Amino acid sequence: MNLKVLPALLALPLLGACAPLASILANSENEGPRPRTAGPLTVGQTWTVSGPIDGRTVTQSVNIPNLLDVADGTASVSGLDQAQAFDSNQAGFSVATFNKDRRTLRFNWIAEDGAQYTCQIDTLLSQPYSGRLTLKKSGYEATGTCTATSSS
Repeated sequence: MNLKVLPALLALPLLGACAPLASILANSENEGPRPRTAGPLTVGQTWTVSGPIDGRTVTQSVNIPNLLDVADGTASVSGLDQAQAFDSNQAGFSVATFNKDRRTLRFNWIAEDGAQYTCQIDTLLSQPYSGRLTLKKSGYEATGTCTATSSS
């Protein structure tokens, strides 16, 4: 037997051992990139935020179509879009914001009647998250409690 061929023959059993690892790596590449996350927020999620305030219970769904860097953390909508929506009191608008420095989560939305709501969550231990709900409309302000749960 040629001595140059012997190392190649000895390496053949080792190549077989690499096949499972190669298969796992190939499968993970096919899954594509993972969605962007910021704290508990993940692109593609829908959050349900609700709570009692001012003698009634309000509920809002907040979608996370994207996560963008904004002045106070990472949000589902750009800072400019947020400013325009709240300045014009755009009914149906909602945004989720995660502040990584403070480890807080905030949901803001504008109801059909023009009321602006904020659910501020300061402790992110386990879902459903609980926090403080604030309602503002035409100079009137009320507070209550809120919970937030993601659907995924």
